[in-house]
Amino acid sequence: MLRSKSLDRDSYNSGDWFNRLDFSYNSNNWGVGLPPEEKNEKNWPLIRPRLADPSFKPQKSHILAAVENFLDVLQIRYSSPLFCLRTANAIQERVRFLNTGPSSVHGVIVMSIEDGHRGFPGLSQLDPMYSSIVVIFNACPMEVSFASHALRARTFQLHPVQVMSADKIVKSSSYEASLGCFTVPPRTTSVFVECREIQL
Repeated sequence: MLRSKSLDRDSYNSGDWFNRLDFSYNSNNWGVGLPPEEKNEKNWPLIRPRLADPSFKPQKSHILAAVENFLDVLQIRYSSPLFCLRTANAIQERVRFLNTGPSSVHGVIVMSIEDGHRGFPGLSQLDPMYSSIVVIFNACPMEVSFASHALRARTFQLHPVQVMSADKIVKSSSYEASLGCFTVPPRTTSVFVECREIQL
């Protein structure tokens, strides 16, 4: 719901004035006042002009877009048991973080989750639909590309929920199999899936 709390960094004791939720999505409670002094005073010089600037106030369309994007995330979350690994051992066996080391791309997290399939014969199969998932979090203000030799010559495609999303930006995410290269738009989280081969 794009809840703002008017930039209150800790609204636990701030009451409904700062924590109000508008289920009509007309407002996200932006700019209702300076957040309480106790935990925010040192940031008031930064906060005050932003709360007063009307260009910072989101429109209803922005709030609705945030709600739609959140619903997309929930759909993706429930689309695969690989997003719900139940033990530390299962996570350690299946989850890898690939953008690491001195040559890593700053501001980008690349996470892969493998299920039992040809390339990982030692793993049991949890997901009847996807054999592998790659999630890329791009916090950068520009498009980024990430290539991995381990992910070359695969059949990754953008998650069906994101293909059908109202968010046009995420739809420009892509995967180039010959290079094992994923391209993700600015400030976007893209989910790529590899569909399981159907045995006839």
